[in-house]
Amino acid sequence: MTKYQAEPKETLVGSFLGQMKKPIFIVIDAMIMTFTIIFAFYLRLGWPLSSQYLDFLQKFLVPFMLLKLSIFYGLGMYRRLWRYASVQELRVIAQSVVLASFTVLFLSYSLGTIPIPRSVFIVDGLLTLFMIGGLRFFGRIFSELRGLRRMSSTARRELIVGAGSAGGMLAKEMLKSSSLQYLPVGFVDDDKQKQGQRLHGIKVLGKISELKDIIGAGNIDEVIIAMPSVSRQVKEDVVNICKQMGVRCRTLPGIYEIIDGHVGIGQIRDIQIEDILGRDPVTVNLDEIGKFVEGSVVLVTGAGGSIGSELCRQVAGLRPELLVIVDIAENSLFEIEQALLETNLCPIVAAIGDVKDRARVDELLELYHPKVIFHAAAYKHVPLMEANPKAALENNFLGTAVLAEASAYHNVAKFVLISTDKAVNPTSVMGMTKALAEMVVSAIDGASTVFIVVRFGNVLASRGSVVPIFQKQINNGGPITITHPKMKRYLMTITESVQLVLQAAVFGSAGEVYLLDMGEQVSIVELAEKLVELSGLNRDQIPIEYIGIRPGEKIEEELTAATETVLPSPHPKIFRLDNRDSSVSVPDLRELEELVRKGQMTIVFDKMKKLINTGEKRPLFLNL
Repeated sequence: MTKYQAEPKETLVGSFLGQMKKPIFIVIDAMIMTFTIIFAFYLRLGWPLSSQYLDFLQKFLVPFMLLKLSIFYGLGMYRRLWRYASVQELRVIAQSVVLASFTVLFLSYSLGTIPIPRSVFIVDGLLTLFMIGGLRFFGRIFSELRGLRRMSSTARRELIVGAGSAGGMLAKEMLKSSSLQYLPVGFVDDDKQKQGQRLHGIKVLGKISELKDIIGAGNIDEVIIAMPSVSRQVKEDVVNICKQMGVRCRTLPGIYEIIDGHVGIGQIRDIQIEDILGRDPVTVNLDEIGKFVEGSVVLVTGAGGSIGSELCRQVAGLRPELLVIVDIAENSLFEIEQALLETNLCPIVAAIGDVKDRARVDELLELYHPKVIFHAAAYKHVPLMEANPKAALENNFLGTAVLAEASAYHNVAKFVLISTDKAVNPTSVMGMTKALAEMVVSAIDGASTVFIVVRFGNVLASRGSVVPIFQKQINNGGPITITHPKMKRYLMTITESVQLVLQAAVFGSAGEVYLLDMGEQVSIVELAEKLVELSGLNRDQIPIEYIGIRPGEKIEEELTAATETVLPSPHPKIFRLDNRDSSVSVPDLRELEELVRKGQMTIVFDKMKKLINTGEKRPLFLNL
């Protein structure tokens, strides 16, 4: 709405009523202040008052009352929405009353009038605090009760799992926002001390193990899991119980998704596959990561991809001096740029660029002088790279070499390569190119640049991964296509993987390779079945069709090679890898680079076989 556009009638009426409340509050407060000072004299000195005290009141009652009102006004007492009064508003009331009482006490003694007992002003202040504070909070209580009565018959009856801070904030917002038609009717929590207690007037009805009985007895419309750090198993148990009882189940975001610590109705979302097949939340040192990023220029390549975009979001939240986001794909770069600009967390520069283009890379590093580079740009689709080996080598291998060499030349402080478990004993072109990228980063000599590699497995729901593919097939009525019934993969949520990448980047030393703790491999068949259940369908309704292993794929992935020793790091979920067979030389890599640039792919393949420990004997490339 422009400043020249007329406001709707409802807005004008609401504004007028809001303005009318100010003088009403001022008049009521004036009456309260008049009463409290007279009553304080009575309580302290008895009645009738002596003539000297009556004379004092006649002279100073009105001036002192006006002084108090001026202090209240100056501290913003009449610029607040008291229907939403909270502890913050109570603090403002207390500050206003204390300041007003001490001011009046000071003036009464300064004016040289008859001595008034100090206790009179103390009693006056306590009475004023009680009556004015009570008036304000009565308005909030009345508003909430009226809202509850209005929505009790039509609102959705919500059962909240978790009576902690997140559940409390959620219930409080539901009570305030009666127009949204959420009625919290109870909590469920395993904490023994909370059983039978009340939070915001809402009772803790029992433990999670009693959830089935509570739903059956309470006419529940929906269950909301409000425990951001709860384990995957607990979420899965709650989801299964809700499915048995025919009740919708939703959740608040995980702990990594809550940036400012606040949760509310707008964050409630449906249960996702990450919630029940992801791993239990881990803890990272956010203060340490924040110091690493804050005030620095950070550059992210592949910024429009799944990992790259999440890196950008999390880095932006750590308040760098400047975040430079780089991608060759215009649309993807535009999308993440717009998302970051909406948050307004830090200055953003979006740069179209190809990591293979040395001139463009030099231009960006010379212009912005990044302290940290996260290299997430890579081709990742295994079958597609089998058919396009030269493109895979140019992007994943040569692109990494160009960016790493430029980083050393421009004295970038830290270079972090995002790698994959497919680089271990690779059986695919994509895996081989990422293995070569790891070799480049580990072998390059940067006098002032720390090069590290962070390796992990598949991330859930990333672009082009099995989760969105399966979801589309389910929406189309099936079948779900799986390559092999025994196919397994290491799975991790995008948010958690990026958190651990940032943590590894903090303590990473030159030439080191770090491995994220991926837990146990997950059956792809089990993943598909869980997705069917989350879609509200039975497994019999969506058939599974096995189509055979695609070129370059493994039945199961590996995280470490036989020559690598797994060592601990400063973080329990991050491991450092010591490679006993790290004999690859820079001249060998240089020679391979030249062969790729010349397109001599048969020779390239022979050379790679000598450099890389492959998992099995591979055929020649499909597209030489």
